[in-house]
Amino acid sequence: MFWLRPETAIWRYLDIEAMKGFEFEGRSLDFGCGDGVFSFIRAGGRFSAGFDAFQKTEKLDRFYQNVDVYDSYDESYDPLVASSPSYQISVGFDHKANLLRKAAALNFYKETIEGDGNAPLPFDSNSFGSIFSNIVYWLDNPAEVMSELGRILVPGGKICLMLPNETLPQFSFYNSLYAKTKDEQWKWLELLDRGRLSDNIKQSKSDDAWREIFRSAGLSVSHHSQHLPKVVIQAWDIGFRPMFPALMSMVASVDPQKLPSIKAEWVDALRMFANPLTAIGQKNDGSSAFHCYVLTK
Repeated sequence: MFWLRPETAIWRYLDIEAMKGFEFEGRSLDFGCGDGVFSFIRAGGRFSAGFDAFQKTEKLDRFYQNVDVYDSYDESYDPLVASSPSYQISVGFDHKANLLRKAAALNFYKETIEGDGNAPLPFDSNSFGSIFSNIVYWLDNPAEVMSELGRILVPGGKICLMLPNETLPQFSFYNSLYAKTKDEQWKWLELLDRGRLSDNIKQSKSDDAWREIFRSAGLSVSHHSQHLPKVVIQAWDIGFRPMFPALMSMVASVDPQKLPSIKAEWVDALRMFANPLTAIGQKNDGSSAFHCYVLTK
């Protein structure tokens, strides 16, 4: 799915491994579902080789202006599902209409709802048995978001979250070499950052700080682990990202009949590097850049 962005594939794989013990029960919510592909794959869904995460993009000429090139949809979008996932999620919630249209095309969410995660959520109290989210740290006030997620969760329900550790800023080339120093020789790293870590790095917190937010929201931690150590974050921080628009132009010129075999060759080569990185990335180390929490109300 992410053959042109193997650094994303590694991150997604490690997230899935980290949340292995979490199961959706009762009415379920994917809070910040995006195009739905991550949760679809996590549920066991698979796509044919003709489809990937890059099938529908636009505004690549504005890639280095921090534009979301995936926020695009038209009726030609076809996810080419090869096998269905083992379960469905009741609600996919996101603030981008185009991504929700992509998610709806998977037939994985029973319904999709557009809304702002920074605002009070359009759901009744005690209305979900399970919630997953990896976007809380992108929002303006995580404490308020956690309070809302706790409100809509049934007593005994569970929330699975991916949240950045306080070590994440230390692993960012942009943050450590330019944001902290303001050394003009590193200003070009803004092109690499593309607003990613500069936007969400302020939400990086220690385990103790996150737990205090959870307690205030009436939630207790039933599971905690950490993943994504420094070497994986730094591989992801650069990855194939700088060449992405050029790679997309190259792919557009390839005969569609030949593309699956090219993908297969590409992925086989990448596995030589991805496999050892994912093995390193699963180490449950207190210095790793991301927490995985399962919370109970």
